[in-house]
Amino acid sequence: MSRTKTTTGLENRAEQRIFSSPVALAFVRTVVARRKVTEAQARRIYLDYLNRSQPHRRGAPTAA
Repeated sequence: MSRTKTTTGLENRAEQRIFSSPVALAFVRTVVARRKVTEAQARRIYLDYLNRSQPHRRGAPTAA
């Protein structure tokens, strides 16, 4: 059984904007070549990296 991923138009535009960057495209190409994964998996890796690197908001609780 295959999983389907539904996205809203807003999510699609956000991903298109992110991956229009030459840095993002270079990252994806490098990950595909080095890790031997699909482009979709490499894009997910990049998005996970971006989500981890977001700075903490002022007043947000931090891990102790």
